[in-house]
Amino acid sequence: MNYNQFLEEVRAAVQDRLGRDYEIRIQKIIKNNGIVLNGLIIGKTSKSIAPTIYLNSYYIHFTHGMSMQEILEDIISAYKENNDVVLGDMRELLDFSNVKDKVAFKLIQMEKNKELLKDVPYIKFLDLAVVFYLVLDEHKGGQMTALIHNSHMEPWGVGKEELYRLAEKNTPILLPPEIKTMKEIMCDILKEHLEELKMEEMVDDLLDFDSQKPSLYVLSNKKQINGAGCILYDGCLKDFADSQNSDIVILPSSTHEVILVPDGGKLDYGELRKMVREINESEVPEEDVLSNRIYKYSRYDCRISLIK
Repeated sequence: MNYNQFLEEVRAAVQDRLGRDYEIRIQKIIKNNGIVLNGLIIGKTSKSIAPTIYLNSYYIHFTHGMSMQEILEDIISAYKENNDVVLGDMRELLDFSNVKDKVAFKLIQMEKNKELLKDVPYIKFLDLAVVFYLVLDEHKGGQMTALIHNSHMEPWGVGKEELYRLAEKNTPILLPPEIKTMKEIMCDILKEHLEELKMEEMVDDLLDFDSQKPSLYVLSNKKQINGAGCILYDGCLKDFADSQNSDIVILPSSTHEVILVPDGGKLDYGELRKMVREINESEVPEEDVLSNRIYKYSRYDCRISLIK
């Protein structure tokens, strides 16, 4: 069964399972960095919102032996889980006063998102773009968000400068920043796995903590979603740089977090740039890659610049 046949068979099976009260369709959706995914749109006649379930990964599982019945059950389960989100009357979203406190920003790469940026309001930031979205609701599966498009702007009567002003205020409240050492990140990951084995008391021994001051820090938000945008939070980098008494090199780990390295004047920028590029190529999902460039926050003028 080829990919297009798979898509149609899944659509028909979900339609048969849910019945005539639902409209099931396949739609191509452009994601970050130009990635095009096939979404299964599950719409109910009595609701204005239709959850999207992406089918690309399901086809990979199918070619590796996952049955169509297992895929169907997983899709229905995912739909029911995400369909519990309560948004009220969608007509309320047409009135900007009802959504202005939900406007947030995130950072994406300019070069790989040229097509997307034709359709959304954005503000250029070095080799990146600040784009805007609505944080509509939260549920056990994560956050429900909606990217703001140019088509929203005229009905709302706002420009991108107003969106940025609101997002600059809202995003740190909706998604508070958090800085952890690399050791703390490793500890959290290790502890989570050891707790499953009831061996959490071994964390310190396995990580062999010492009193040496760590030199790598991870900046994200508490949700670890679109956390690279935290570098734009008012005072976030300034406070950290002041605590380190140093300029800060920023390594774009992904769209969800960045690595902060205090710059004592001995860093090899070329090696750091090479490391970021290699990690992006081998470890980071293409959709989550932010940039192959590296940046520097200067305490002198409180500005972020590209390291040439």
